[in-house]
Amino acid sequence: MDGADILKKASAFPYLSSGSDALDALLGGGYRAGRLLEIFGRSNSGKTQIAMQAALCAARKGDRSLFVDTEGSFRPERIEEIARARGWKSDGVLDKIVYLRADSVAEQAEAISRMNSRQLTAPCKLVVVDTLTRNYSLELPGRSNLANRQGALDVHLSEMARDAFLNERAYLLTNRVTFGSKGDVEIGGRTVEQLVHAAARLERDGTRVKVTLLSTGRSASLQIGAAGVK
Repeated sequence: MDGADILKKASAFPYLSSGSDALDALLGGGYRAGRLLEIFGRSNSGKTQIAMQAALCAARKGDRSLFVDTEGSFRPERIEEIARARGWKSDGVLDKIVYLRADSVAEQAEAISRMNSRQLTAPCKLVVVDTLTRNYSLELPGRSNLANRQGALDVHLSEMARDAFLNERAYLLTNRVTFGSKGDVEIGGRTVEQLVHAAARLERDGTRVKVTLLSTGRSASLQIGAAGVK
């Protein structure tokens, strides 16, 4: 493909709704196919709620999604609860969400590298990874493993970016934080920053979550409750 072809293909990528008007507006329309979006924040900041809601909204649209769970936090009953609280039909929704528990770096990487060769995952239009860096931090801990950890993350993210573009999939990656010189920063640092298309920081205060898009500094306030994130 030449540059003009790439631009034409990218400009036609569709959006998937997040289920929140405020978040969709902040992202310019929702989760866009062909791109990787990272959301990061402290524990209980709403990352998994947003991730599960993304899969629910894709299913309502008729699209299948792959949910790669590295934390053991996926709750199918919570997805049905959100649907009922919003007055949405939940019949058949979970059938369109392919769940994969990845307890190692190898399993997490394989979920992406073999996605197109697996009947269940080949049609997926959304891929959620919750949480991106957990397995890498556990298997390659500490400063002595920094180069290997960042290198492995680089390969994993590059594979996802390639797949997102070629197969017109939207990627939603949740991430933990560590404390930096200017406050909370996502684990993975510059490696993650350079390979995702956009990153958003979550900061929770009670039932409200402030989402800040790092590339623009713009933010939105979301409400978390029984009906998910609105």
